Amino acid sequence: MDVHYSSGIGNHFFYLAAEGTGAKTIGGRSHNGTPCNSDTFSGIGKDRAAAVWYRALSTYMTSTTTYSGARTATLQAAADLYGTNSQERYVVSKAWAAVSVGTALPDPGTSSPTPTPTASGSTSPSPSPSTSTSPSPSSSTTAPSSNALTNGGFEQGTTGWTQSDNDITNSTLQSAHGGSWYAWMMGYGTSAVESLSQSNIAVPSTGTPKLTFWLKVTTEESGYTAYDTLKVNVNGTTLATYSNAGATSGYVQKTVDLSAYKGKSVKLEFAGTEDAYLSTVFLLDDIAIG
Repeated sequence: MDVHYSSGIGNHFFYLAAEGTGAKTIGGRSHNGTPCNSDTFSGIGKDRAAAVWYRALSTYMTSTTTYSGARTATLQAAADLYGTNSQERYVVSKAWAAVSVGTALPDPGTSSPTPTPTASGSTSPSPSPSTSTSPSPSSSTTAPSSNALTNGGFEQGTTGWTQSDNDITNSTLQSAHGGSWYAWMMGYGTSAVESLSQSNIAVPSTGTPKLTFWLKVTTEESGYTAYDTLKVNVNGTTLATYSNAGATSGYVQKTVDLSAYKGKSVKLEFAGTEDAYLSTVFLLDDIAIG
């Protein structure tokens, strides 16, 4: 396509990131930030949007960067400048989703923008979802009472879990299976990996121990090819794999046999992998070993 025509996607992304959606007057001219997905949100301002775009261009983009790659670059730039859990990074993701590039990240729950970055380009990140609001001290009502896992229903935020990104959340953009907290993995629409794990789990030494959890899979992919996957690893061994090909309309309970680990101390890991195109979201909740 003509470069001026096809650049409109990036132009519209930048306008939405800076100014947000809706009608307004800027410099005496009327504008209307119309998204492709009917979303509504406020922008982060021209200065912050420019800082994100400049860092993405100067640090991460190359001459072959696609729009999907530009989304990844700007999300990383926003994380560098304002923090992984910042509203700036969240709005950048919403602006890309508004021009049909990827999906929006979970709302980090920060009520106000983070400070303007220092000259070095770094600030203290905003609180993680586990501290943005005070989670209930009780566990999910749907989690089994005998559970070798700590905080299997995520109602205590990140307690007991190690996450590579801010997967554990109470964002209202998605729904939990039980309670209000859950784990949102993947959904970037570009090449990405994530890990959510818990170590030193004492698998019961009697009966037939098993891992149970509730999983919801939504995807922009089509067909039966597994482009995006979520693997269940125990002590580094993959015991089950779920993918975009198994998309569901709601939460479905999954069971994994742990008889081989009876009486042992194990590390449980949910490992997500997404390819370069189209997004798949894996939602986890009410995880138990017993």
